[in-house]
Amino acid sequence: MSNASASKAVETTLELIRKRTPAYGELADRFGQVFLAIADLRADLMEKGVEIPDIDPVRVAAGAPILAGVDMGMWADDLVDSARALLPVLCTVLELDEETQTFLTGYLADPETVSGLAQARIEGDRKHFENTSVCPENVSPDTLLYISETVSAPVLCAIVETLGKSLSSLVWEHGHCPVCGSSPSISHLSPKEITDLDQLVGGGGKKYLHCSLCGHDWRFKRNACPSCGNDDNESREVFYAENSQYERIEACHKCGQYCLNIDLRECEPRPDLDAIQLGLIHLDIYAHENKLSPITSTLWNTLE
Repeated sequence: MSNASASKAVETTLELIRKRTPAYGELADRFGQVFLAIADLRADLMEKGVEIPDIDPVRVAAGAPILAGVDMGMWADDLVDSARALLPVLCTVLELDEETQTFLTGYLADPETVSGLAQARIEGDRKHFENTSVCPENVSPDTLLYISETVSAPVLCAIVETLGKSLSSLVWEHGHCPVCGSSPSISHLSPKEITDLDQLVGGGGKKYLHCSLCGHDWRFKRNACPSCGNDDNESREVFYAENSQYERIEACHKCGQYCLNIDLRECEPRPDLDAIQLGLIHLDIYAHENKLSPITSTLWNTLE
């Protein structure tokens, strides 16, 4: 997807949400500006160019994500630039006061600090955020984690896009991302494809998981739970959205978790897979009512 079309996809998706479910309009307006800012910053990074990590196929085949053990200091300057661009938007969205914004601006201007936060997020080091004692009281570990994820996202997305086709050749059958190791926030079934042979249209329907952090999409088995790998049809269930069967919940009763799914064979134009989740909160509510937890928690699907 080109940089211009990425921003356009976000705008189109947000407008679709507003028109289809006016009750979600305020949410789309609030968090939509974050998705738009990320898309614009990713475009700037792609134009400037980003460093890419070496890919060790042997390590990846053994189940190690590409960025596992990689020093995020390689992208420290990009992360600082990202924080500088995104922090004003984030402070508005999170309704942080001026004193907190001033503090965070200085705090995230330090290359070692911002790369350390990104490193902790990729390594799953939750205690790094919990033990950060320099933050003011109104910046909780969850808030700092969300800010770090958002600041890291455009840099990681630019890395993924720069790696390009080299990712498609990897052997990877896991439910977490082969690039950064994060869990998926949503999955999708691939759209119909026009082949080179007499313009024949392929059926599509291949399942892909969408990374909640770096935005990478990777192929995954259709009949398995991304969280626990359960492929028993008796303990897995699909719930469809009313009047919209291309939006659904894929639930696993073995681990008690679910992942949202979009069937792109029935969805035109293709939505932005991050922004569209703002318009699927009714599915999150339904899943919550059925005692299910999201594989990846967000500010809008955590209902308790």
